Amino acid sequence: MKLPTGIPSFDLPQEADVIGRNIQITKHYAILYQLNPKLHKWCGMAAFASFHVGNRMQRINWDEAGIRSFSESCNKIKRSLEDNFQIIRIINNQIFQELGWMHLAFHHMNYDDFNKLLVEKEKHQLIIRAFDKLNQVRELLVASPNDPSIDELIWKANEQILWHEQVMVVQPYFDQLSTFFSGAMSFFASFDYKVNHSKTKRAYQSRFIFFMLMKGIRNFQLTYFLPDITNLDHRWDWISNDILKKWKNTDDRLIANEIEYLLNFNSI
Repeated sequence: MKLPTGIPSFDLPQEADVIGRNIQITKHYAILYQLNPKLHKWCGMAAFASFHVGNRMQRINWDEAGIRSFSESCNKIKRSLEDNFQIIRIINNQIFQELGWMHLAFHHMNYDDFNKLLVEKEKHQLIIRAFDKLNQVRELLVASPNDPSIDELIWKANEQILWHEQVMVVQPYFDQLSTFFSGAMSFFASFDYKVNHSKTKRAYQSRFIFFMLMKGIRNFQLTYFLPDITNLDHRWDWISNDILKKWKNTDDRLIANEIEYLLNFNSI
């Protein structure tokens, strides 16, 4: 993504270097989070998510598999494990391409110019309103730093960015995953805010299947489906009612330490 003159850009390895590219995307998210940890909650979560995705993608020998386009991976009657992982690889790239540059530009640009850039690129109103809220917070932090509405605005904006990511970027790709792969993902999907190979706790980690069976049961009963990570309602229930809540309850110092680890790691 080419940004206006004067704004630094993020370089990435070629797509063929699948794991190296994932590692660099994870580091870029960590950098974006550190630019403004109070505002850039989505970037922090994206760094953790990208790290976990990278761990899963290690299951494929990408040097042998090579990379294939979305259409090549989907236009098959019977998709292989590699075909499904190609889609996961593409999702990881597309999320960064859609939202990474926005946070970088938001941080460096005059807000009116940034807003015009989003409009020119015909971005969805939801994402524009989310950054409007973040800009409002920036102004409040200067004019009235003790305003009680600040935290609510920050989380609301970041939840809107996350919803945009899940609906506009992730879901169209998830719809193309094979039934078997979706089932396996649903069983194994997990998230952890401790990633530096130290002992974790339940307060920092979450598993989709456990959450759905213990707390999200009403959701999948109402939709008449077994827990399915590719089902937007099920996935959003898990994200909004477990993963995000655990982020809010996690000490900022722990998050900062884990982000620093993600910024410096070189292999998964």
